[in-house]
Amino acid sequence: MGTDANHVAPRVRLTQAQLDRACERHLAYLSGIAGGAKLSLPFFDLSGMSFNGRNLTNANLSGAILRRTSFTGAKLDYADLFGCDLSEADLSRAQLHRTDLRAATLRGAVLTGARMVECDLRDGAMASATRTDFRILGMEIGPADISAAVMVDADLTRARLSGSTARATDFSGAVLAGAQLTRLDLRDAKLVRANLDGADLADADLRGANLAGAKVRAEALAASIRTDADMRRREAPAEPVEEAAYEPESTAPAITRPNAEQLEAMLTAHAQWVGSAGRTGHQLDISGQDLSGMDLSGRVLTLMKANNTRLRGADLRGAQMQAVQMSGVDLRSSDLRFADLRGAVMDRANLIDANLERADLSMLKTARGHEVRTSLVRARLAAAIFRQAKLVGVNFSGADLTGVVLDGADTNGMMLDGARGLQH
Repeated sequence: MGTDANHVAPRVRLTQAQLDRACERHLAYLSGIAGGAKLSLPFFDLSGMSFNGRNLTNANLSGAILRRTSFTGAKLDYADLFGCDLSEADLSRAQLHRTDLRAATLRGAVLTGARMVECDLRDGAMASATRTDFRILGMEIGPADISAAVMVDADLTRARLSGSTARATDFSGAVLAGAQLTRLDLRDAKLVRANLDGADLADADLRGANLAGAKVRAEALAASIRTDADMRRREAPAEPVEEAAYEPESTAPAITRPNAEQLEAMLTAHAQWVGSAGRTGHQLDISGQDLSGMDLSGRVLTLMKANNTRLRGADLRGAQMQAVQMSGVDLRSSDLRFADLRGAVMDRANLIDANLERADLSMLKTARGHEVRTSLVRARLAAAIFRQAKLVGVNFSGADLTGVVLDGADTNGMMLDGARGLQH
């Protein structure tokens, strides 16, 4: 966090007894027992408190001060810890499956043996548009900081730490297989015997890091920064790229960003257009516009045009997106869980770090009985999550599928000609 958390005043404090009662109500809430209530203590000052052994699944502690707080053996799966201060906290043996720790501070924290599978420790800046609570309180949102933390033997399989800071952090014996570590500052980190198999280290700063006995692929190391000379090369002006190899962003329409009222009017008109089969309303065309971080969850976007649109970090959960035209769209880190993308055209789209869990990308059946494939030709999908998604017949030709999560997905009939990175 860029702003000192102490500047948010007044901070509410609880006694340990009050906190224990709130935790018991949360347990009842998780168990479906009458009288239960979700633990929601955002921006509270809970420094030095004990959550040892507590089940805090899905709890909300975003923005809270949790310095030197103890979570030994606690379960924090799916919890919202966005932007919280966990400096010198003890999370030994804690379970943090898919916990949101974006923009959090864990400097000097102890996470020995913690299970952090698919934990999110990325730079939180892209979520700033949706975190109005932080903006109202004047709190800046920046990279997660786990510098000098002890993460010995922690399980960070497929965790996402892109763009954050982990200087002098001890990852000895940790599992970072398939983790997204792009642009992560790992200077002077200890990665002795760490498992980095399949980890993405593109532009990760490993100067001074100890990798003795670490399991890491040569090509991943080659993409990282190991020396000052590597850093100078990264900072040097880029050479011109031939148009055949890359479509420059400058060829796209000028970027504009609709305000909330304009977007609502456009979405309403589009829903009318879809519902009336084109007799009323207007088709939504947001091609070339910037809707990064916006909330479009549950919206009717069928047949939308969004070519070269920026939707980075957007919330598209459950959106109706059948037969959309989205070539070249930027959907990095977007949330597309449960979205209906049947028949969508998303060629050359960027879906790095996107979450498409339980999304439907199977063939779209038209009124005349034709079947239309969902197309992701030459798309970038590194570390995208397709857990339990319907991918029947999807065209992934030429796509980058490095580190994608396909657990439980229906992959029958997928087209993979020229696709790379998919491990069989």
